[in-house]
Amino acid sequence: MQDLPQASWENIYGHWKLYATSGPAVFNAPINPVEIHVDLRDENTIFYGYDWLTRSELYKRKEIIEKNPSEFLYFTQPTNKGTIHTLSMLMEAKDEEESAAIWIYAFAKELADTNVGGNIGRYAYQLCDASRDFLSNHYYLWHHAMKKLVPELFINYNIYLETQFHSIEAIIELARLNAALVLYEYVPILYSSLKPGERRANYTVRLETANS
Repeated sequence: MQDLPQASWENIYGHWKLYATSGPAVFNAPINPVEIHVDLRDENTIFYGYDWLTRSELYKRKEIIEKNPSEFLYFTQPTNKGTIHTLSMLMEAKDEEESAAIWIYAFAKELADTNVGGNIGRYAYQLCDASRDFLSNHYYLWHHAMKKLVPELFINYNIYLETQFHSIEAIIELARLNAALVLYEYVPILYSSLKPGERRANYTVRLETANS
């Protein structure tokens, strides 16, 4: 099997920006989570954290929390920690380059973990390596036990099996497409027992902030 040329993060991000000129407009807007207040009735306890919900799930979840917070706290199935970590990183991204690296790694890592063969699998590993090296300077990265990093992979697995991929650029564009579909189909959520607009101190996934 012929070795693929190594891809630098600079080249990968360059292709991401190139596709941005004609890509989905959803990337032009900041990620603003819908804040849902959780009434704990206990000032000594704080409930605070992010989540992804589909639009249909959002209204059901808000109704449960407003009518019966205990049902939400004790009986709602926990959300995947990997996708929550991805959203936490996106919320703290300082620029488009950091956001791009987060989306690319999350997509490529899940793709690589499907064990898809051929060039696409090898390109996915290259994207993982380059984006992880860039992100490791700024963030606490995903734990190795976190397997699901995006709420959904929208592109059918059979497409990967039946398509010959001849460049890493095609996988970068698939990462952008999947990210756009996530932002279209899912709503970022912030659960908080704090007062509206108040943020939890020292709640960060950034290395610079945590170590300052």
